[in-house]
Amino acid sequence: MPPQELEIALEQERRLRFEVEDRLRRLNTDFQEFSSRIAHDLREPLRTVSSYCQLLATRFGDPEDAEAALFLKYIRDAVDRAQALLVAVVEYSSIESERRHPVPVDMNAVFSEAARRAGHEGAFHRENLPRVIGDFGLLSNVMHHLLENAVKFAGRSDVSVEVSARRDDQDVIVSVHDNGPGIEPAHQERVFGFFRRLHGREIPGTGMGLAYSRKALESLGGKLWLESAPGEGATFLFSLPAADD
Repeated sequence: MPPQELEIALEQERRLRFEVEDRLRRLNTDFQEFSSRIAHDLREPLRTVSSYCQLLATRFGDPEDAEAALFLKYIRDAVDRAQALLVAVVEYSSIESERRHPVPVDMNAVFSEAARRAGHEGAFHRENLPRVIGDFGLLSNVMHHLLENAVKFAGRSDVSVEVSARRDDQDVIVSVHDNGPGIEPAHQERVFGFFRRLHGREIPGTGMGLAYSRKALESLGGKLWLESAPGEGATFLFSLPAADD
């Protein structure tokens, strides 16, 4: 191809790429606005349903009518699940709502904040963790989801979660390992999908925590993956650029 034609073709490719990128940015903005508006508009009727259920239980509830009490509990539980889903969707859609400016972050502080929010602090153990290039708020949310999931799905009273890190060239790889039942290889990628749950509703949750965590880490230039085998627990690992002092 003559140089002039090659230059024209390259310019056309650049323009097409810019158009696609601009379209993706607008779609992402529309999704964020849609998610926020839906969440805002649905919270009020959900609060109304919850309030009137409580009023019915207080004013007209018969302590001896076990069936009515059970029905009201089903309604309140459904409202709680719907509200939790709205919070999760807004959290997910907010990841790219503003431009991030990654800075050095102390992962020990991230762990402490996440463990405090997750509760069960006696179950969490960590090595000294290095600093990474990231965002404290996003990483605290990611660590919180990983710790909380480890406790919820361990299925044992003596749950133990070990958090450690190692250096890999220019990156830091943080691992969160639990002593739970592990995850079958066929299901390992599935857990990162939207609203994907390997268990029924007997274990609370929205099925959005790992999807959020993966997208949050990717927005910071990192990645999240899983290593597990049945009976050997699960290890969630994520990588981020190291903050060299």
